[in-house]
Amino acid sequence: MQSVNKPLNSQEQVIDLKAYWAVVMNAKWKILGFSLLITILVAIFVTGITPIYRATGSLLIKTSTDNTISIDSVLPLDTSRQDYFLTQFEILKSRSVSEQVIDKLNLANNKEFMPDDNEVSLINELTKYVKSYLPAEFNVEEKQEPLEARSEKVLLIDAFQSKLTITPIRNTQLVDISFEAKDPKLAALIANTVADVYINQEVLGQSTSTKKAADWLEVRLEELRVNLEDSINALDDYRVKENLIDLNAAGVLSIASDELESLTESYLRAKQTRFEAETLYLFVSNANGNDINYLMSIPEISEHPLITNVKNIENQAQQRVSELSFRYGAKHPKLVAAKAQLESIQEELKQQANKIVRGFAKELQAAKNNERRFIRELEQEKRKYQDISSTEQEYLRLQREVEANQSLYDTFLTRYKETEVTSDLDVEQAKILDQAETPLAPIKPNKKLLVILAFIASFAFAVIYAFVIDALNDTFRTAAEIESKLGLRLLGLLPLIKLKRKQTLSPHAFFDDKHKAFSEAVRTLRTGFMLSHIDDQHKVVLVTSSIPGEGKTTTSINIALSMSQVEKTLLIEADMRRPSFLGVFKLGADQAGLSNLISGTEKLENVIVHDEASGLDILPSGFIPSNPLELLSGAKFDAAMTILKQKYDRIVIDSPPTLAVSDALVLSKRADSVIYIVQSDSTKQAAVKKGISRLMQVNSHIDGIVLNRVDIKKGDKEDYEGYYGYGQ
Repeated sequence: MQSVNKPLNSQEQVIDLKAYWAVVMNAKWKILGFSLLITILVAIFVTGITPIYRATGSLLIKTSTDNTISIDSVLPLDTSRQDYFLTQFEILKSRSVSEQVIDKLNLANNKEFMPDDNEVSLINELTKYVKSYLPAEFNVEEKQEPLEARSEKVLLIDAFQSKLTITPIRNTQLVDISFEAKDPKLAALIANTVADVYINQEVLGQSTSTKKAADWLEVRLEELRVNLEDSINALDDYRVKENLIDLNAAGVLSIASDELESLTESYLRAKQTRFEAETLYLFVSNANGNDINYLMSIPEISEHPLITNVKNIENQAQQRVSELSFRYGAKHPKLVAAKAQLESIQEELKQQANKIVRGFAKELQAAKNNERRFIRELEQEKRKYQDISSTEQEYLRLQREVEANQSLYDTFLTRYKETEVTSDLDVEQAKILDQAETPLAPIKPNKKLLVILAFIASFAFAVIYAFVIDALNDTFRTAAEIESKLGLRLLGLLPLIKLKRKQTLSPHAFFDDKHKAFSEAVRTLRTGFMLSHIDDQHKVVLVTSSIPGEGKTTTSINIALSMSQVEKTLLIEADMRRPSFLGVFKLGADQAGLSNLISGTEKLENVIVHDEASGLDILPSGFIPSNPLELLSGAKFDAAMTILKQKYDRIVIDSPPTLAVSDALVLSKRADSVIYIVQSDSTKQAAVKKGISRLMQVNSHIDGIVLNRVDIKKGDKEDYEGYYGYGQ
């Protein structure tokens, strides 16, 4: 069994330019008609448009002011900055400049700027309508006229600015001023007037700025003079108060600093002396006064001149005692006298050492006194230095204030003099480089271009619309779509036969020379079907579709007619709910048929109708039963089909649609093959897939698809040549 949703292969996903071209060709007359219609309408509209003229003048904005002297601080204008030019461009576009131009040229009364009477009346009506819903306090008569006048002025300025264009020229000091108007002379006049108003406004602004600066300088200069005199008087008073007349305060501070430094050094030396004396005293005070040896171990004592002299005498006395001891006996008077002398000298040494120790105490006390004296003097000098320093700082502060006031006063005095000299000097920051000339040709509309663009745009829109409609069309139109989207083979294509209104196709159209293409397509369908079943004869063929109106009855009749030319064929009308054979074949209203045969009310020979023109046997539906499905699913229908198979080589059954009722599902079980009819460019793909899916659920053998009512002129001939035979 073949799958309905067969996946697309890679080749089918490639963009088919021929398919796109076919879409365009199918809708070519619609596309051209739409494009021509839009183009004609645009041409008519463009013809009535009033031409617009544009006049352009050039303005030079200078980067420096041409002053005879420098007054940069008076005129606060830094033209070297980029934002200066941006500011000037915005001034040119400002509502203030636009309003001055409007007033100067009286544009409010110019017909080009006067609103349409219909528009004015409409605005007034809307205004009254809105005011009727406002509270009473907002609807005051005194305010009504000024507000309306102001509103008209705002609208006039908006309309003016919508036609004004300010265009800076890149990397230059030039700016183009353009204005668009219906009157070319008015356009040039307004462009030049905008430049004049801007220049006059700049000159007036600079003059006003200069005058304001001069007035401010004069007031400020008087204040500075008073401040300078006050600061000078304060300095003189302070000099007298502190006795600093003819005395350099900085020199006094330097002397005080030197004295403070000298006292500090003397204090440090006295402190060092006291520390040394205190250390020595503490060292010798620990010794016993009689311990001459300990005292002699102290260098400050042993090396003292007095001690040195006494020790030399002691050494001589000891040497004499030693000499006499060898010469005389212990009690010899000379030896005794020498020993007494030595003892006297040693006692003297002790006394001198003790005397020196007492001198150390006096020196320590003197060092302490000296240190305290230097401390007092140093504190006094510090206070004196601080007083002098404070005096100097205040003096210097007053002196700096005098100098600052003097400098500021001199600067303002200089600027004031310069301002007085240049008060009547007009400074031009901009000048007109090129006057706007009256334009000779309008800039818009470009009628030819608009017409061409209208044709191109409408043509492109129509093409895109055709593609959109084609993309949204989910019907079947070509053989490739049938095979790729349903996964079933295409048995044949039946061309569309165009008929007049209320005209029906003749049941014998297969034999009509007027419909050769249709006849050849039916023969091709018959041949393809028979060749595919040479080995396995499929005697019973069921013809059905998804929904009514797809042409399944016409197709089943013509398939049966074509098969009747080569074999004995029976055409059965199994659509008992909406039978049509009686009208198609011009049969009587009481003609019995399939329902009579199944129910047993008529015999087979009484229900078969033989068509003499084609040799086809026809079994119409008969009377319309209340339960067609039960008749078709019963054993009597199977028995009748068994008898018919024995009598005929081929049986073609016209079945109801698969989605309408379940009759087709029951009939498909009795059929050997199912031919599924799909109306080209009409039946939705979802409906076809659903109908085929229902047949497959009951294991029906779907032989293939017949694409009916194909408009050959809209399709690609390559898609149809194989289904209409050679030479068609």
